[in-house]
Amino acid sequence: MPPTPMHEGAFVLTGLASRGGLSNWIFFFLPAEIVQCDFGVMPALKAGAAAGVRANLDVIGELGEQTYGPRQPKGGTAEAWCDELVGKAKRVERLPCERVRGIRLHLKAMAHELSLVTDEGKTSTFSLMNRSEAEEVRGLLQARFGERFVVTKSAVFAFFERHAPFLMK
Repeated sequence: MPPTPMHEGAFVLTGLASRGGLSNWIFFFLPAEIVQCDFGVMPALKAGAAAGVRANLDVIGELGEQTYGPRQPKGGTAEAWCDELVGKAKRVERLPCERVRGIRLHLKAMAHELSLVTDEGKTSTFSLMNRSEAEEVRGLLQARFGERFVVTKSAVFAFFERHAPFLMK
């Protein structure tokens, strides 16, 4: 599948937890690559993985009043913020955009998931810690990856979205 044109604007997605273990991830969607920074278990616990509610903004930098979701860095470029946080991360993974075969946003009743598939067929799945950010993430990823981006819904989410949409907000 040939790559689709990329949206040139960089954005940052915070509040991701790895399904493979309790961990706090920040994704930098830069024009040429996706940089994934893993900050380990402690930031995830402080970010609300244990309590399920709030972010500890001290760990991931100056985000302002927002907690999770896509955003532009405050007072600087995404590249500069990425460079700063790469030095603090426990693990960093870089994925050139041309190696991204697909990105899927799976809407679920409890926690939405973001899955990345590389051209080697490797799939990495992350939970979005704040479901309310899914619509903004959806628009940014659609603009950036075009046909390589898909949205799916679990049967439970689709049922409640249709019959009791107030429960899915």
